[in-house]
Amino acid sequence: MQVLVTGGVGVIGAWVTRKLVERGLRPVVLDLRPDFSLVPDLEGQLDFVSADITDLDAVTRLLKERGIDRIAHLAVYMAPDMDEQPFRAFSINAQGTVSMLEAAQRTGVTRFVYASSRAVYGETPHGVGEPGYQPLGEEHPKHPIKAYDVCKLTGEHMGQVYRNAFGLEFAALRFAGIYGPGKQARHGKFSLRSRLVEDPFAGKPVRIPGGGDQLDDMIYVDDAAEGIVLATLADRLPHAAYNIASGRGQTLQDFAAAVRAAIPGADIEIGPGSNPLGSDVHYYAIYDITRAREDLGFEPRFDLTAGIRDYVKKLQRLRLA
Repeated sequence: MQVLVTGGVGVIGAWVTRKLVERGLRPVVLDLRPDFSLVPDLEGQLDFVSADITDLDAVTRLLKERGIDRIAHLAVYMAPDMDEQPFRAFSINAQGTVSMLEAAQRTGVTRFVYASSRAVYGETPHGVGEPGYQPLGEEHPKHPIKAYDVCKLTGEHMGQVYRNAFGLEFAALRFAGIYGPGKQARHGKFSLRSRLVEDPFAGKPVRIPGGGDQLDDMIYVDDAAEGIVLATLADRLPHAAYNIASGRGQTLQDFAAAVRAAIPGADIEIGPGSNPLGSDVHYYAIYDITRAREDLGFEPRFDLTAGIRDYVKKLQRLRLA
């Protein structure tokens, strides 16, 4: 089996690539830049190709030449000002996904696993978010608002078009809030949880004015990557979408307590209240992961304590902070 991972040296992709190597595969990794800071020990165990996912001809040639059977599509444009650059956001995140889908069907790829987002659900409604927090399932209505959200749902819909029209096995994975090494450096303001780990690790204090009581579903990057690998390698994909999450709700104060346990002396202060990111769209929710458990055999291995301890070990090993 030959697997292509787009964005395969990125914040999530690096751990997907690592897990594929650990399973005895030699993945082809497509990314714009050869930044191996998250996979410095995998030289010689993967094939790196620098390419643009929006270049249909180049991607089609790559899939054909490498004999790609399955794709894990994680490449994405993410920036704080995406809503001010909607054309760029759509060109990369939506059109780039369709280019990958088209190249896949042209070259006989059998499976396409798409890294989507919880953002496709849009604002979590009363009872699903605060105050009831009923688990949110995959069939919940979708009301994307921001450019990123719309692009991710567009990719999902187009994937299902290719699934129906060409028989391409397609599944979108919708992740809870991910924390893990590399996110702070690459995702900026979207990496509040990573800041809570990496600043204390570097001996810096953290002051967050509010939001410490906000309940949310948080998943360690290793578990998120495992969900992607399970979907990529599974015998079959009965459904076109899966929530990949912890299935539990915990607060930012819970997260900070786990950091203090892993980093003695961590200087963290978080004010009370909700919405720590100060976003005008509230994505906070707890996700139903029954479908991923039953179809993929997915089971989160890391609670906050174990996840943050592993996070710190990876920072030490990779010298990222």
